[in-house]
Amino acid sequence: MESLHVDPQPKPEDLNNRLVDLSACIKYLDQTNNLVRITSEVDPRHELAGIAKRFEGKECVLFERVKGSLYPVFMGLLWNRETVGNLFGVPTEEVPFVIARAIGGWHANKNAFPAPILEKGPANEVIEENADLFRLPVPVHALKDGGAYFDSSVVVAKNPETGIPNVCINRLMLTGKDRFTFLIDPGRHLGDYLAIMEERNEPLEVTINNGIGILPWLVSVIPRQGDGKYAIAHHVIGEPIKFVQAQTVDVPAYADSQFVIEAEILPRVREDEGPFAEVTGYYAVRDKRWVMRVKAITHRKQPVFHSLLSGMEVWNAVGLTAEAKIFAVVKEKFPQLRAVYLTPGGCGFYGAVVQIENDRKGIGRDVIHETFAAFESLQRVVAVDTDVDLYDPVDVDWAVTTRFNPDPDLIILENQPGHILNPMVRINPDGKGGTVTKIGMDATMPFEEKEKFERVRFKSVDLSRYSLR
Repeated sequence: MESLHVDPQPKPEDLNNRLVDLSACIKYLDQTNNLVRITSEVDPRHELAGIAKRFEGKECVLFERVKGSLYPVFMGLLWNRETVGNLFGVPTEEVPFVIARAIGGWHANKNAFPAPILEKGPANEVIEENADLFRLPVPVHALKDGGAYFDSSVVVAKNPETGIPNVCINRLMLTGKDRFTFLIDPGRHLGDYLAIMEERNEPLEVTINNGIGILPWLVSVIPRQGDGKYAIAHHVIGEPIKFVQAQTVDVPAYADSQFVIEAEILPRVREDEGPFAEVTGYYAVRDKRWVMRVKAITHRKQPVFHSLLSGMEVWNAVGLTAEAKIFAVVKEKFPQLRAVYLTPGGCGFYGAVVQIENDRKGIGRDVIHETFAAFESLQRVVAVDTDVDLYDPVDVDWAVTTRFNPDPDLIILENQPGHILNPMVRINPDGKGGTVTKIGMDATMPFEEKEKFERVRFKSVDLSRYSLR
């Protein structure tokens, strides 16, 4: 799993299209029997999400008739890793390596694929004269959510000091036909940009891009890459992804978006946001948070609204991208690293298994420490040997049971930075971030006694050669 079995040449046009254009992606999913169409009318308040939950981890779902809106809703794009692999045209376990390779290519040459900014594109085929968010089929998911949410849209903002765009995903709660309240996690670049603009007492302009392709969507989730990280996607497909100029703000939008919401973040304004069913399976609490005022809405002639459930989709999205980042960073220092997996039980944020070549004493502990450093949200890291399937929780548990001894294999790191969406994290008095105790478990074979830990193996046979009843 260490090598990147990916053709460095640009991918075929149809493959690129389904990675960057959600409409092409939905068509592909339909053709490959990976899409369920719900033709009955559904209520976007609770009912839509309740139906989607029944398909979580299976086929994607397209709700064709949503009460109160002209537009369908698509869900489930990322809740099945096998489907994601099919969209990328590679085995499932190769997707993080494809992204890791693109991260490396981008760092080596950030100007390789300059993105054109068009005047017209699919995203602005229709320009709404009066912006009204209530016309859109925005779901209310969980029973105690504070309102309807954009929870899968990519926010594009420019660094006020450099003018370079950056991308991220924020949960946005509708509070009026032209108003959102929203969360910014501590450490996000968007928070840094807003701090600069609030010091100037000026709004920060953004575009909110709903329904973009799976590739630029995933790239927007890659942690701590800095300004211009959207171009990592260009290195995956070997060509630039197009942008379109907005109508009312000086910020570009993805040209293939289904919907584009043009808005400005109001300086020094805070209003109630939440509760919201978050990635941990708990509700994020209601609090005073940042505010956007919508200035314009554009969309395709026949757009599809994209939403997600805060469960397996988020686990896989963060897992696939964080795995790529961790692998790229840790592998550079410790070539013994073979693979990284952020587990579903760890919510894609908090628990990782790292597979290493156990070639010297202490390599497991070293890789664990470096893994924590590479992805700050992690709270638990388990190191295993190459004979352990890191994607199989039973195999990992077997390694912990038979190769892990708390003394000396347990690592305890106290008062470490934690991810504020995990309720176990102790929030700092100033509300900016929090801390938690982290653990590492070196479940690799003791290097000096490896001969004692040889696994039982059996002959590999091809059952097709035998007569079976």
